[in-house]
Amino acid sequence: MHDWTIIATHSDWIAATFELVLRDSTQTERRLQFDAVEHVMLDRSEPWGPSASVNDVTASEDRAEGVIRVMFELQSGGAIHISAGACRLDGEPFVI
Repeated sequence: MHDWTIIATHSDWIAATFELVLRDSTQTERRLQFDAVEHVMLDRSEPWGPSASVNDVTASEDRAEGVIRVMFELQSGGAIHISAGACRLDGEPFVI
């Protein structure tokens, strides 16, 4: 996902879902959907300068709690942190 660009974020509080709309390296729009969301933190600070591109993605899974934790580091220096029960890319199960 390095150099993918974040286009938008969508959240549904009642459904406990969060979606990242991204553009991949072929300029195709992709949707990364998180279900059973427990935590989302959007850090839009830009200590490295303006950018909406992904620099790095790290993820971990806590099987005992049934939660995945994903952190998107942006090329701006900001970050997006998500804790959720499941993740799908364009509707298909996604293993990070």
